[in-house]
Amino acid sequence: MLSFGRWSKNGAHAWIFAIFMLFPIVALSQEESANEPVKTVPILSGATGYFTRVTGGQFQNTPSVSPVLLLPVGDKWLLEAKGNYSVTYAKGDEGYYESTSAYNLIYGQVDYLANRYVTIVGGRFTTPFGVYGERLAPPWIKDLQLTPLIYSVPSGSSLGGMLRGGFPAGSQKVDFNYAVYFSTANTNHLLATDRSTGGRIGFFFPERRLEIGASFQQVLQLDRPHSAGLHFVWQPYVVPLTVRSEFVRQSGTKGSGYWIESAYRLSQVPYLRRLEPAARIQQFFADPKLTSTQIKKLGAFGRDTNQADFGLNYYLRYDLRASASYGRQFILNRDSNLWVVGLTYRFLVPLGPTGLKGSTQ
Repeated sequence: MLSFGRWSKNGAHAWIFAIFMLFPIVALSQEESANEPVKTVPILSGATGYFTRVTGGQFQNTPSVSPVLLLPVGDKWLLEAKGNYSVTYAKGDEGYYESTSAYNLIYGQVDYLANRYVTIVGGRFTTPFGVYGERLAPPWIKDLQLTPLIYSVPSGSSLGGMLRGGFPAGSQKVDFNYAVYFSTANTNHLLATDRSTGGRIGFFFPERRLEIGASFQQVLQLDRPHSAGLHFVWQPYVVPLTVRSEFVRQSGTKGSGYWIESAYRLSQVPYLRRLEPAARIQQFFADPKLTSTQIKKLGAFGRDTNQADFGLNYYLRYDLRASASYGRQFILNRDSNLWVVGLTYRFLVPLGPTGLKGSTQ
């Protein structure tokens, strides 16, 4: 995290993010042959965004960029990395706008496809706990920009090794997926992780587009807390609806909670097909054994919290989305309104010629 500075000293940041927001999409297409393998090329993907957040009357403006690099090596190796850089502008105690810059390496990993059932992963990766961190956290994917309250209860990043994969669970009607990992401790500001182990299992029912699963994590340092979780995802065929939910409980001081979220794309309604309403309800339960000192130190994890959010996403194009949401957070003697308005732009750039092997392109 970089230090505070006045708005005037950070004017260059606005130009940096303006350039990224105007970054062109390179869309190259070519007819594919079913009998010839597709040539793999490196991909630069990711998104830029600009969001205004109002929390209890306090304004924050946050431009950000999250690049993702995919580098295939042969038929079995993949190097992938994702970073994030953001600047938050907010009024300081003296009344003028100040800025805080933040950057981090979300993941940087090497994947090896051992066989059709097992992929071996090494490096820094998103901890396989629940579904939010791996599938929904990027701003160009999430339906509501506010992160669930329980997202940080288990450790979100790991540095070590992981095995993951899936296979039919005795029937073509059920697929079993799994991920198990071990992480070492690291105190570097870019690679900070806990020493922990755990994993996730899931059962996917293709005919119903339904997945249910469970997760476990054991931290192997400090007070050695363990976390357990359940997740549920349903996307029915008959309507463009998504329903998701997660539950997490930890034995340490970070408490427990759950969230339930739904989004409905109005693609079946004329003139509204680009619109997607979304809603979420959630509850967080603080550890009842916390002392006053621990409550102060834990901040958001120190008090029971109820929250309801409602939002709208509007797809201006397939790669450009406007979002707005309103939430109401209920904390003892500290209720507040939560507003978020912003824009995300998704980019995708092949870093080499595309096409079939043997092509002159």
